[in-house]
Amino acid sequence: MTAPARIGEQKERRLMARQEINFLEFIQTFRRGELLAEGDKILNEMIDAIRETGGNGSITIKLPFKVNKAGQIECDPAFTVTKPRRPLGTGIYYATDDGRLTRRDPNQKDWVDDLDDRRSGRDD
Repeated sequence: MTAPARIGEQKERRLMARQEINFLEFIQTFRRGELLAEGDKILNEMIDAIRETGGNGSITIKLPFKVNKAGQIECDPAFTVTKPRRPLGTGIYYATDDGRLTRRDPNQKDWVDDLDDRRSGRDD
């Protein structure tokens, strides 16, 4: 084999090696950047939720790989997001005799507010 042939083989190996991608390149180039864009969006939403609530959250990226019938490797990534939520607080309600909810205690009598009546009597 001559020297130019070996140089050609070396160039070919370098070109083939360059076609290989690492993990970061995989994330960046998956579906023309769709995975990276979706991850950025989810991360920004997570940071906003953490700032708003002061709580904790998590983002999990699942990258399942399988070989299809043509012998190609397929990946169908999925994000699992757990955002912190602001607690809604406790509401107080009462049950009526017919099984409905009310804000008023049915066992408590109404207060008579005669302040308006007294005021109107003084103004006369």
